[in-house]
Amino acid sequence: MNIIAKIKKNGLVWLFNTLMNKVIVKCNTVVYYVCRLIPINDKKVIFESEGDLSDNSFALYEYMLQHNYLDKYEVIWAVNNLKEAKLNNYPHTKFVNRFDNILDIKRSFHLATAKYFVYDHYNLMWYLKKRKEQIILNLWHGVGYKAIKNGNDTANIKTQFDYFDSLSDDISLEFLKEFLNCSPQKGVVLGYPRLDYFFKQNLTARKYIKKIAGNTKVLLWMPTFRQSINPELSEEYADSETGLPIVYTSKNIEELNNYLHKKEVTLILKMHHLQAELNVFKKKYTNIKFISDEELRDNNIQLYQFVAETDALITDYSSIAIDYLLLDKPIIFTLDDYDDYKKSRGFYKDNIKELMPGYHIYNYDEFIKAISEVSSERDVYSEERYKVLPMYHKFRDGNSSRRVLEFLNIER
Repeated sequence: MNIIAKIKKNGLVWLFNTLMNKVIVKCNTVVYYVCRLIPINDKKVIFESEGDLSDNSFALYEYMLQHNYLDKYEVIWAVNNLKEAKLNNYPHTKFVNRFDNILDIKRSFHLATAKYFVYDHYNLMWYLKKRKEQIILNLWHGVGYKAIKNGNDTANIKTQFDYFDSLSDDISLEFLKEFLNCSPQKGVVLGYPRLDYFFKQNLTARKYIKKIAGNTKVLLWMPTFRQSINPELSEEYADSETGLPIVYTSKNIEELNNYLHKKEVTLILKMHHLQAELNVFKKKYTNIKFISDEELRDNNIQLYQFVAETDALITDYSSIAIDYLLLDKPIIFTLDDYDDYKKSRGFYKDNIKELMPGYHIYNYDEFIKAISEVSSERDVYSEERYKVLPMYHKFRDGNSSRRVLEFLNIER
């Protein structure tokens, strides 16, 4: 589509905003290259995450904070919401805008002078040429079962990361080097900092779950995002009243809630916010509860601190299942759309089901049976988890943050 056609389709406001964005990016770029004349600060670290102050980057930062690294190092957080982030009042920590289409001279200055840039989603340096002294570490955010979709386009990237973090030198490394479209030599097997939360009790998360679920057994359901009023965000699934696998209708939801109540089980659903806006989820249920990233953040709880306190996981093809292996707790895989998914998106390996150690559920009756066994504390897939675990996880010790810092030569 040429520029005239785009203007006709999107209007003059779109054209103005597009031009302004380009001007702002250019200004930030010019400031960055001017600031390259300033010496590198060996004690400066920049962090980025999808969702401000979250995921692997925040887990690593929190470790530094708790172990007094910030007495020696200055941290810069690239965030979406500057005003909200500054309310945290963390020591030796500054905040800049995460994206390059917002004019931010401080952002350009810190990108040009920081020795370390650590991110788990968005490479702030992609359109800039980094300095040779700088180290960029991509912590990434998960290894899944899905086929690699298009990979990473590196054609227009001026600066790639120097290293990417992997969970193991087996499947995890193999998957990421293909997904990130880079040499396996860039892979460093350190483990994910967010998985350190699985090895520590968090009283805040435990109290919050108790507030939601009382003394019942807690099942966490984290389905892949499905039906949406925004087709660009949807996966290739058939429409249903709920947008959920297995539990397709409001009647199914009611039946499930009654069964959970009978078994003294609370099901906590964490869905995409657009899915949560469906009418069926606006009703209150006794034993089905809904949780969002915003609620966790408002209660000062990281997602994986919350996950660690649950009794079993329900998911489909999400990377959360691979992370959950470290907890050595039951996993229920909903595979009702397996054949359709295999034809459309596809899977990373042909034998992918062999790497899913848990219940393989294709219909509602099987779902209820699995919940019944889990609620009765029957753990029938323990041996299968034990076999798959080392393929994805080299370390099972809760020391990933320490390993990352040692690798970067960041010392207290």
